[in-house]
Amino acid sequence: MKRYIFLFLLLNVSCEETFIPVTNVEDEKYVVESYLELNDQAIFPYLILTKSLGFYSNINASVLEHLFIHNAIVNIETNQLQYPLQEICLNDIPKALQQQIADRFGLNLDSISVNFCVYIDINGQIPLQVGNQYKLSVIIGPDTLRSTTTIPGFIKIDSVWFDKIPGTPNDTFRQMFCFISDNPLVKDYYRYFTGTQHEPLIPNFSSVTDDALFNGQQFKFTLQKAQAPGSEFTATSGYYRVGDTVIVKWCNLDKEHFDFWNTLEVSRTRQGPFASYVRIDGNITNGLGIFGGQICKNYQLIVK
Repeated sequence: MKRYIFLFLLLNVSCEETFIPVTNVEDEKYVVESYLELNDQAIFPYLILTKSLGFYSNINASVLEHLFIHNAIVNIETNQLQYPLQEICLNDIPKALQQQIADRFGLNLDSISVNFCVYIDINGQIPLQVGNQYKLSVIIGPDTLRSTTTIPGFIKIDSVWFDKIPGTPNDTFRQMFCFISDNPLVKDYYRYFTGTQHEPLIPNFSSVTDDALFNGQQFKFTLQKAQAPGSEFTATSGYYRVGDTVIVKWCNLDKEHFDFWNTLEVSRTRQGPFASYVRIDGNITNGLGIFGGQICKNYQLIVK
């Protein structure tokens, strides 16, 4: 009898106990976001270097601006040659160039209240080639962050067309169909972005896939119009307006780059108190984040 009383009390205490996660300042991590993109319309290789923010931290413009880490030594090595990245902040460049930089990063200058800073290959000296290995080193005082990535081969879109949307006839919107011929000899990883003449290029809420279901096949699929985070879902979400000029950015990623976005996008769909926890995969030694390689092509289409 005493045994059952003890279990009853234990269960009641367990139910009432509040769990408060530890969020020490000492647990701050370095966070890296860096991409090497082989694309005629890509920005030069760059790296955003910040600190992680505690879960219970207040967020405002001043806090965000202090997350940027300055005066780091950032190098990317390939073919036994090192290429330094130069730190540039928006407030340090002429007004005429600020808009160009903001456009490249998808930023709206009118709504930016933070002095946005990046480390960038300002002269475009890093040779971006399929199959090359790239080694990243970031030195911050006594600490060094490292990572490696490669640029994979490219699988182009063979054909694209628009057709009527399912359900009630609609003369205003169309859905997009594509064909690709997947490479049977290697594991392929894909990501896409869409935009129009009036909208920036953005990834969809589910923007990545591998070829597990269609390896080596000629594969037909629909490509939804990407939705911005937090946008309202409607009956025409994912479809394209007739007459618009649409830009599709189609990319192949290396595996670690794919794993990063795949786990991040899955974690966004796991909401609520009963959802399982998803750890975001990264490839930064001594830090968080991603140093990813990708090869992309932009397709411009008119919705007919």
